[in-house]
Amino acid sequence: MSKPTVLVQGTGLIGTSLGLALKAQDWTVHLHDVNKQALQQAVALRAGIADQPNPSDVDLVVVCVPPAVTVDVVRASLDEFRAAVVTDVASLKEHIILQISDHPSAQRFVGGHPMAGRELSGPTGARSDLFEARPWVLTPSEGQDQQRRTVEDLVSSVGANLVVMDARDHDTSVALTSHLPQILASAMAARLTDADPASLVLTGQGLRDVTRIAASDPLLWGQIVQGNAQAIAQVLGQVIADLTSLQESLSDGGADAFDVAQALIAAGQVGHSKIPGKHGSSAQRYANVSVVIPDEPGALAQLFQAVGELGVNIEDLLLEHSPGQPVGLATLYVAPASAQTLFSGLQASGWVVYR
Repeated sequence: MSKPTVLVQGTGLIGTSLGLALKAQDWTVHLHDVNKQALQQAVALRAGIADQPNPSDVDLVVVCVPPAVTVDVVRASLDEFRAAVVTDVASLKEHIILQISDHPSAQRFVGGHPMAGRELSGPTGARSDLFEARPWVLTPSEGQDQQRRTVEDLVSSVGANLVVMDARDHDTSVALTSHLPQILASAMAARLTDADPASLVLTGQGLRDVTRIAASDPLLWGQIVQGNAQAIAQVLGQVIADLTSLQESLSDGGADAFDVAQALIAAGQVGHSKIPGKHGSSAQRYANVSVVIPDEPGALAQLFQAVGELGVNIEDLLLEHSPGQPVGLATLYVAPASAQTLFSGLQASGWVVYR
């Protein structure tokens, strides 16, 4: 059975990554972008071809453009590609679906949102495995079984995990799990703008973790925040209330700062434990073993080989670089029952190991 023919509208990070992933599965991928430089880069990466397909040959159109123009491109795609199912990747769903609902071919539009991305933007940041094991939300309407199956084929082909949700529930959920984290990361990073360079020498992994996504595209995120304003405002207000309570306790001389801070940190522990673990399972507690590794080619590969020879599975990994030193620290997270085997085995092999 032949694979579908897809047109990807927009060759930024998501569109180019999608093209790469589908090409790897032998789909026929056509690319289009008003930004000719981005289009040329995507073609050079072999994410697809840039010719104009015959509209009757296109089975699926995926709109991968900024939120501000998603509705316009979806409507134009429904008009031009009359035999195709149309979907999108925008992180806002209810507003887009409402704006499409009066189109005569609205039944051919299935809202979508892959929960995948990077702090990089544009086609040069694209990866063929970007969607692997990541949730891909669909927000279908009544009577869209056939159209939904077409988009589901795309989702499974790129290795994503299908999630079906109501559009409003989706927008409320991503306000908490995606949009607010971006705002908080950017707010923290903004405090560094005028920081004393001497202070930044003391930067640790905590600051890097909190600000990792702060390098995201301001234009894109401005559109996302504006489009989901009400849902974001509600959850942002809750965070502001928590921080205001702590600030007031500190400003009052700190008499009850211990209790307020302790309560906030404890609540954070409870919330953190609810974040899904590997493969969507409940969060698990892992033991960690830290290993000093030289900052040189092949060092990490040698460490992984040594761990593999011990028969231990690495559940997670954290890499830290020592400022001014030619070494780094790799913290390996493993099942508690494997921690001693890993520690003793690596130590016996000459690695500098800590627990």
